[in-house]
Amino acid sequence: MSMRLARIALVVLVAGCALPLAAADDVVLAAGRALSEQFERGETAAIAERMTPPMRDAVGGAQGLAAFRQKVLSEAGPETGVIREDTTTSGDLRIYRRIARRNVGQTPVLMEWVLTGDHRIAGFQVRPQPIAIPQ
Repeated sequence: MSMRLARIALVVLVAGCALPLAAADDVVLAAGRALSEQFERGETAAIAERMTPPMRDAVGGAQGLAAFRQKVLSEAGPETGVIREDTTTSGDLRIYRRIARRNVGQTPVLMEWVLTGDHRIAGFQVRPQPIAIPQ
């Protein structure tokens, strides 16, 4: 996967430090999986509607998110399998992380959703995530 994908990744970091790992939260797992599947299917308007106003502005609304999705697909391809997923918290925020294979390149890709207490999207990123992949 090209470094270009890393440069175009949309990132809204709510906390500027590493977040502690916690046991997976079933509600956040379900929400993160649903958002990831919506992103893969191209349902960017529905995702943008759930974003907080600052997040929506950061991605350029539904059109900006759709354009970003198209870049992800053109550079990394569609998701072909989840390697690992987890959830964590930072204050009142809930974070879902998913590392998956895509059909272009060898480097797995991280998709991360940051959700508020009322399940609004306060952060989102997609970027290469080099890890050891089980054979």
